[in-house]
Amino acid sequence: MVLGNGVPVNNIRIALTKRCNLSCIFCHGEGEPPGVDNGREITLQDIDDMLCVAEGLGITKVRFTGGEPLMREDITDIVKCASKYMKDISLSTNGILLGPIAQDLKDAGLHRVNITLNTLNPAVYESISGINAHEQVMRGIEGAYNANLLPIKLNMVMLQCNYRELEEMIKFLKGGMVLQLIELISPREHESTNFYKENYVDISPIEKYLETIAISVKERAKHRRKKYFLPQEVEVVHSMHNSSFCQNCTSIRVTSEGFIKKCLFINDNLRKVNNFRDHEELREAMVKSINEKKPYWC
Repeated sequence: MVLGNGVPVNNIRIALTKRCNLSCIFCHGEGEPPGVDNGREITLQDIDDMLCVAEGLGITKVRFTGGEPLMREDITDIVKCASKYMKDISLSTNGILLGPIAQDLKDAGLHRVNITLNTLNPAVYESISGINAHEQVMRGIEGAYNANLLPIKLNMVMLQCNYRELEEMIKFLKGGMVLQLIELISPREHESTNFYKENYVDISPIEKYLETIAISVKERAKHRRKKYFLPQEVEVVHSMHNSSFCQNCTSIRVTSEGFIKKCLFINDNLRKVNNFRDHEELREAMVKSINEKKPYWC
């Protein structure tokens, strides 16, 4: 489907669970709305129905998120299901559980992964995530690389405690890896909190620095994101107060309980589907959510 501004919605993000084995200080929980939790998680059959209908609407890409999606015991079955409908299947993970099952996920049809790696320093990692799991994450990255789940995007949320590691992180990259620098995000009402003020890093000077050292710079259609080739590839996700970013969003979201959600920060008019087997009801809910999409930052 195409929005009124001509931007195609071709990507669906499905949160598989609220459960996570980390307690990251910046976690936004994929925008899962408070007060809607009844303990239910979207089922494999629900996902099959959702992606079947999504394919009919011209959606070709799915990303599985969480919480931590690898906490789902049926994750390989979910990926295999997605391969029936989607041309591009990706997964966002903290990497802790990835190493042992990376090849199984690849065999099931997973194309690529985003792995959270905010630091190369184990002590800083623990201060951000709440546990000492840096070694497991590094094994997860190695497992994904060996399984050819490429490109591997390493997600680095820029914080006061880690932004000085930028050059070290760039040197860490090898062929098939992309460093994705992510601005610390917040809904409008939380920007004035002490946490946000104390941890936020202005990403604009970082972009200017990358521009001075880049061999080339490209712009993705999605969000109009900048990609810097140093020659290592570094992508910048600069979303706060960025109307261009919002206006070029190509995604629709699904919460872990199966509510259709049009934006990370917008929880009004969550679309509840009473019967996922009823594809007409499901299609109507998805179409309405897509048609109601509007930029959060405008």
